[in-house]
Amino acid sequence: MDWLDHDRLGFNYRLSDIACALGIAQLARLDELLSARARVADDYRAALSAIEDLELPCPDAGGVVRGWFVFTVLLPRGIDRDATIRALRDLGIASKPYLPAIHLMSFYRERFGHRPGEFPVCEDVAERSLALPFFPQLREDEVARIAQSLAAVLGRA
Repeated sequence: MDWLDHDRLGFNYRLSDIACALGIAQLARLDELLSARARVADDYRAALSAIEDLELPCPDAGGVVRGWFVFTVLLPRGIDRDATIRALRDLGIASKPYLPAIHLMSFYRERFGHRPGEFPVCEDVAERSLALPFFPQLREDEVARIAQSLAAVLGRA
């Protein structure tokens, strides 16, 4: 879990002046940025929908609009996520584990004694979560290549 592990409890709300200036400038383009991210998410949903037992994020509903910042999938049960990440990397596709089981982070294990098996649903989801490449300029053909590669890696091409 290394890169997502936290060894202490706290918050980090620090933003540099430059980051704030960029954020303010991007607010003028918010609708455009959100629309581009929603398009990429829709492209992913269409491209990945045929992969058996792959769980996709739920669609927006009831007028709710998600501010997509990541596109994650849940791999089929029994698939080794780390091996999937390595196989995708070998094909030139970066992906990462996502959604760690919070109770298994160092801070919570050491402070409160949490151990694997306490929250089996959470742990199952955490072990199967995979973040795929995601940014507003991702093209439909690139999404298709990622989806085809994932299908091939999962043995469901």
